[in-house]
Amino acid sequence: MNSIQDLRVFSEIVKSNSFSMAATKLGLSPATMSGRLKALEDHFGVALLKRTTRSLSLTEEGKYLFETSKAIIDDFEKLDKTMRARKGCAFGTVTIAAPADFGRKYLVPLTNEFGKDHPEVGFRLIFGADDVNLVENECDMAIRFGAVPDSALTTRKLGANPIVTCASPAYLDRFGVPEAPNDLANHNCLIYLDGKLPNDKWSFAADGEQSIVRVSGNRLVSDWTALIDLAQSGQGIIHASSWDVCHALEAGTLVPVLLDFQEEPAIIHLLSEQRHRLPLRTVEFIDFLIRRVKRMSRSVELSLRPPLELCGAA
Repeated sequence: MNSIQDLRVFSEIVKSNSFSMAATKLGLSPATMSGRLKALEDHFGVALLKRTTRSLSLTEEGKYLFETSKAIIDDFEKLDKTMRARKGCAFGTVTIAAPADFGRKYLVPLTNEFGKDHPEVGFRLIFGADDVNLVENECDMAIRFGAVPDSALTTRKLGANPIVTCASPAYLDRFGVPEAPNDLANHNCLIYLDGKLPNDKWSFAADGEQSIVRVSGNRLVSDWTALIDLAQSGQGIIHASSWDVCHALEAGTLVPVLLDFQEEPAIIHLLSEQRHRLPLRTVEFIDFLIRRVKRMSRSVELSLRPPLELCGAA
């Protein structure tokens, strides 16, 4: 039994007082109409209509069903229209999981920009955790840096995340520019503290070969923003995501070094359900996000050029 459709068939037969007229209105054959009515009567175990060759009349149970089901059918049709309208309009809340620094610096401004043209769309932002489960946390999408585990989710490339070594112009003027990774042994390196573990093993590449250099310094900090502030104030050299230091590089408060020894960058991924399963608000924000992050990736790439190259291009 197809409950709502069978109720619609029954209601139309009663209102039309004719199988053939009801069938024409609903675009069904009279045989199909009879089959639907029989399924309804079998389901309830009672006769709903008395039929002769010339007329139709309701049984007591049929009259009760007809009068009661009208509100149910009306409510369902309103619900149907509402759900179809939601598919064609961008409104509701988009929930996004993302790394904290990327979220604060880039995702928040992007949601504000998107919201200007889509005032009916709101955002729920979950920052910090790299292993947020989209289903358990009711997320529409997640932004991840680096490799992602195999899953049924759709994975899109947003951009690249080069790791850059940099310091303030004042620090480099005072202590010199390192020419190779091993020169970092003679410099004060600002180290990110990941929980209780210092991230003091910095990775580089030369001629396709990876090298690990252990560094040391007088600052171990568990917050990237504070660590970048220390680097800008001339306290030492930092090894960080280009997305975290992009604005400082553009402003000239930090200068990239050891660019010839950069590793292949990790990829920034966007994870979500398959496109056809997403509401319009999420589809439109994903398309917007991909366009804007690609544009921003170009700015990140430009910020990694050596200062002299930038001057020569001007």
